[in-house]
Amino acid sequence: MRKKQGDYMRRFGRRHRFRKSGSRKIGWQMEMSIDRAASRRYRSYRQHRNVWSLIIGIVLVLVLVFGIVFAVGGAVRAKQGKATESAHKTEQTGNSGAYENVELVTEGEKRKELEAQGKSEQEIDALTKPILGGAELTMLAGQTKAQMMSFLLETKEGSLIVVDGGWWDDADHLTEEIKKRGGHVSAWFLTHAHTDHVGALLNILQSEAEGKDSGITIDHIYYDFASLDWYKTHELGDLGTADAILKALAALPKGEACPVKKDDEILVDDVCITVLNDRYEPDDDHVGERDGNDASMVYRMLVNGVTILFTGDLQVDGGNHVLETVAKEDLKADIVQMAHHGQHAVTKEFYEAVSPKICMWPTPQWLWDNEGDQYTTPETKAWMKELNVEKHYCMKDGDQVIR
Repeated sequence: MRKKQGDYMRRFGRRHRFRKSGSRKIGWQMEMSIDRAASRRYRSYRQHRNVWSLIIGIVLVLVLVFGIVFAVGGAVRAKQGKATESAHKTEQTGNSGAYENVELVTEGEKRKELEAQGKSEQEIDALTKPILGGAELTMLAGQTKAQMMSFLLETKEGSLIVVDGGWWDDADHLTEEIKKRGGHVSAWFLTHAHTDHVGALLNILQSEAEGKDSGITIDHIYYDFASLDWYKTHELGDLGTADAILKALAALPKGEACPVKKDDEILVDDVCITVLNDRYEPDDDHVGERDGNDASMVYRMLVNGVTILFTGDLQVDGGNHVLETVAKEDLKADIVQMAHHGQHAVTKEFYEAVSPKICMWPTPQWLWDNEGDQYTTPETKAWMKELNVEKHYCMKDGDQVIR
């Protein structure tokens, strides 16, 4: 019995020994009283430990369950995103391997070859038959290595039309070219609120607002931009630019900033500019990096019997929206500005509807050459070859002029 009691005390409490035992019975009762207190403390500890163990176990199970749910959901979303991306690319590119070796000779390359043969500028110009009836279309080259878009159209009467304008750093070159043509812009058209398209104009407007003289004047700026809230949801990457250009336009004198809509027509001398589309806005459950590009406005200019189509940065969804809402005969054009710098843009069916004779590529050298094999420029080139387009003007060759 003594051994069992000792075992119990060793398990549940410290056994107290008395150096001076006194009454053995009283000493043993004291020991047992201490052991019972220790036992109660231990049972209380066990109960609390069990409760905390249960709570920790539940938390760990919940963390594990939520982790699995998020992991599975993330994998599904990633798979859906890749499938959507693949669908977009498939629509735009088709079989990329079939177009790897397609090459187009640009008008700039032809001109350089003639210069190498000793031909003068006058002799070279004489080889190119004017098609714009006295008007002149210029695609300006970027002043950085980045992709951008900037066009000037001078009417035969001398009025000036600008489309987009390029980056902030392109403003100096743009204003110099405008000043060479008199310094006055009758109409400035914007396709969409991306920095590589509206940055130069934003530079000019903000400088003027600060009291700096750009040396140019502008009658009207035509555009159709979404609200800032839309950009917060659909275009965070260029939110700052959208905010800045909206504020700059709102600060202009009344009548200078002119919102446009589908079927609006603007006349500058004998040039008629038609707004072909309403801005494409995807549903709120369809949010992606293409939204700002697909919101591009499409402008058709009729210049002395020649049609020029400006597409901005339209991509698959925006291009399909235009195909669905614009009559095909209204899309036909002699000259087309290649959408989204000639890559990851509209479908082949879009260009088939346009059926161009001349392509204007706002495309830098690295993009034209498809450096890194990550762009779809070769596919777009192949489509143009299949459509028998023979004349190609490219930004990589410097400022390009069509008369």
